[in-house]
Amino acid sequence: MVILLLASNVYSQDKGYIAVSLGPSIPTGDFASKDMDNNSAGFAKTGAIFDISFRYKLKNNFGVTAILRGQANQLDAQAIADEMSNKFGISGTVKTNSWGIGGLLVGGYSTIPVAKQLTFESRLMIGFVTASSPDISINFNIMSESGWVKQNTVTSSAFAYLAGVGLKYDAGKRVCLLANIDYLGAKPKFKDVETAFSDGTLEKDTFTQQFGSVNVGVGIGYRL
Repeated sequence: MVILLLASNVYSQDKGYIAVSLGPSIPTGDFASKDMDNNSAGFAKTGAIFDISFRYKLKNNFGVTAILRGQANQLDAQAIADEMSNKFGISGTVKTNSWGIGGLLVGGYSTIPVAKQLTFESRLMIGFVTASSPDISINFNIMSESGWVKQNTVTSSAFAYLAGVGLKYDAGKRVCLLANIDYLGAKPKFKDVETAFSDGTLEKDTFTQQFGSVNVGVGIGYRL
């Protein structure tokens, strides 16, 4: 009981915080799939996130929160090349860049005192993100013939949601340390994605990509 009272006293001393965090972003589901038989496979590798977050208490245990997030997940070029070889007997090299996501989410959060300087936090958020599809360049060989295929990047906006939990440690009067884990989901629709072929053909396609990732962040904040 004494520990909880002490924790509550410390807990009530700040009104929230502004923080920066970074860490790995681990793709899940279709976003992580590397199977060409799956039309929704994203071939995404573990990437990185960078956050600027704001939290403000409205009551002792509840408040509002906002987060500005950037996320990048490199495409697995080797997995694409392996799938081309295994399924179609096509040898070649693949060059790509990353899937990208950036946007603003807002929502609510709650806190539970754990110890004198430590609190457990949970949050639910919604918002909009701008996503970018990767550039893909493939040089291939089939028997004695060679060629290339190039797909251009396209950007799209989409609704996104985030659910997460974490720990906040009050390291000083104005400084706190953070450790968070969350799940971010979005499903942007990429329109008129151009694909050029070495024989001179040009195609346009529209597709949706399910983004799903488990993100782990550590950071530092300024207590309000």
